[in-house]
Amino acid sequence: MIVFVLRRLAAGVGMLVLLIALSFGLVSMIPGDPAVTMLGDAATPDQIARVHEQLGLDKPLPVRFWDYLVRVLHGDLGTSYFTGAPITHELLTRLPNTLVILVPGLLLAVVLGTAMGTAAAYLRGRPADRGLSWASSLILAVPEFALGLVLVYVFYQLLHLAPAPLGMVDPTAPVPPVQTGSVTLDAFLSGSWPTLSSIFSHAALPILTLGIFFAAYFAKTVRTGLSQSLRSAQVEFARACGLSEFRVYRYAMADIRRSLLTYLVILFGASLSGAAILESVFAWPGIGGWSLDGVLKGDIPVIQGFVLVLGTATLGAYLVLDIVTMLMDPRVRSKARTRAVKPATA
Repeated sequence: MIVFVLRRLAAGVGMLVLLIALSFGLVSMIPGDPAVTMLGDAATPDQIARVHEQLGLDKPLPVRFWDYLVRVLHGDLGTSYFTGAPITHELLTRLPNTLVILVPGLLLAVVLGTAMGTAAAYLRGRPADRGLSWASSLILAVPEFALGLVLVYVFYQLLHLAPAPLGMVDPTAPVPPVQTGSVTLDAFLSGSWPTLSSIFSHAALPILTLGIFFAAYFAKTVRTGLSQSLRSAQVEFARACGLSEFRVYRYAMADIRRSLLTYLVILFGASLSGAAILESVFAWPGIGGWSLDGVLKGDIPVIQGFVLVLGTATLGAYLVLDIVTMLMDPRVRSKARTRAVKPATA
């Protein structure tokens, strides 16, 4: 097991270095000049050259990449071209805000998707199955931000059950003492429950949007896998032995858990990358809206920092997935032992 984990970690480090190179290279090829964006079209060549020198854009591309790689390895992702704020600090203060809606949203998607997929698998071919499939397809046909706008109209405009989508804290909520720079963490560390209550009330609609949208994806995966598992020989044997349907269902779900975990990791990456538009809809101060603003401005350090964090989080999720899969599947453990023994016996 230790050899397996070390190999995965080594592969992850290699992928991380490749990710740094790709993020730098692809972002550097974005058309446009940040200096012109900052100064305006009326800027003189001398002014543009001065800004290039200040930002280090006058150096050759390999030199700029080496400087960037050294800074990243030291935890320095640079500073914003427009605000001068350190990218690392911006990410650390905004990432908790994104996780406040992302993690509960995915959990809600798993619960709703599992329930919908299970019902559709047991009612396969019946009107209820067709209705659930139609509902899932309808949700998938609607963009995520459009679903958010519909929920805002229903729960805020019509029913008055949700606060206005104008940020994450009410103006009347007490401001917690600044400890980390993140309002969420500061409110939690200081025990400011009125502020936390305001944050969670504003987060309800974004969480519901994520939960409903990704539940449709997860439901289709559960339905497909569970339908096949319920018709398998081992499930038929379990029923013939007189086991309760609940235990049969547990066996069937255990048979498809690897595919469900893999799809959950895919949804995690998709939700993190798609947070930009959703956060813009709800004026949520997370890394998604912040990165979208950086893209519109051509703020290269902001774009590079977001791509790097997104890629690192996805790589970390897949690493955890590999380890969890090995722990719960004896076939994977057996293959890992075989690969570890071969070099020693060669």
